[in-house]
Amino acid sequence: MYYQEYINRAKENFTDAREAVIGDYCPTVIYEEFFKWKWLATKLKIFSFVSYAESIDEQLITHYSSSCLKYALKNRRGLPRGWQNGIVCYSILASEKIGLDAVKYASSRPPKHYGAFEIPVIIDLTNNELLFYRDKIIWGSLYDSFLKNFLISNFSIR
Repeated sequence: MYYQEYINRAKENFTDAREAVIGDYCPTVIYEEFFKWKWLATKLKIFSFVSYAESIDEQLITHYSSSCLKYALKNRRGLPRGWQNGIVCYSILASEKIGLDAVKYASSRPPKHYGAFEIPVIIDLTNNELLFYRDKIIWGSLYDSFLKNFLISNFSIR
């Protein structure tokens, strides 16, 4: 699948998708908020950053993911994170050329942050795969199934 076709399909799932400049990247940024009583009355502010790269290695996905998280933390609104607010940052890179080190990084436990989830994701356009950490996120177990379902239902290649 071509990236433009993929991003157009992903955008169909959302009402608001914008372009942003984050360092050397110009991702499509999608912002959503969700509130559920079963989350102990917490609101999740979800930032999804989707971009294309000619090739992906561990250094690129690591830098991209941390840059996206910094943008999300700077541009969130409302109460401070951790006070009935959580930030979710899906840092999604798509490519046809993906190094094994990048796959290993995206498939390993995401970095921990207070009141924020940094979730690096790779879209393998050659094999039509969504690559991310699929085990349970212990420090966010209350949100775990929602976070995985949100990612799979909105960003999988169909």
